[in-house]
Amino acid sequence: SLDLELKLWGKYPIITGVDEAGRGALAGPIIVAAVILPVGFQNPLIQDSKILSPNQRKRVFRIVRKVAVEYNVIAKSVREVEAKNPLGATKEAMAEVILSLKNKSDLVLVDGKEEIIIAGIKTISIIGGDRRSINIAAASIVAKVIRDALMEKLHKKYPLYN
Repeated sequence: SLDLELKLWGKYPIITGVDEAGRGALAGPIIVAAVILPVGFQNPLIQDSKILSPNQRKRVFRIVRKVAVEYNVIAKSVREVEAKNPLGATKEAMAEVILSLKNKSDLVLVDGKEEIIIAGIKTISIIGGDRRSINIAAASIVAKVIRDALMEKLHKKYPLYN
């Protein structure tokens, strides 16, 4: 259940969830999203993006855009991914997206095992975080919906690649 924040909001009012989409893909960019949901926010529709259908993800994306205190997305192009390797490009994008937020995070929850170190900001990496944290789950949905939309555009431009 996505209730990790319920234990943390008292101490950390501005919690940011960070996740990526596309790191394991052979085509297209890596998209990293950061989402700050309001303290105490719960919504049963927000789940790990991998268990939602594309239409459910789009619906939840609209909810997140409406209710989020703030969210942002960073894309790493194929060239950047090739130059820095997928993990390096992802970690760089995660730091960039956290620093791009207007609201300074009291705590950042990052999906995965990789440590993201940013001076002056407490970060915790959580394996399977998109199933434990509502902020990470929201970020996973934002990243996936935006990446899917980009890949749809690429498919229209290059229909032989799918």
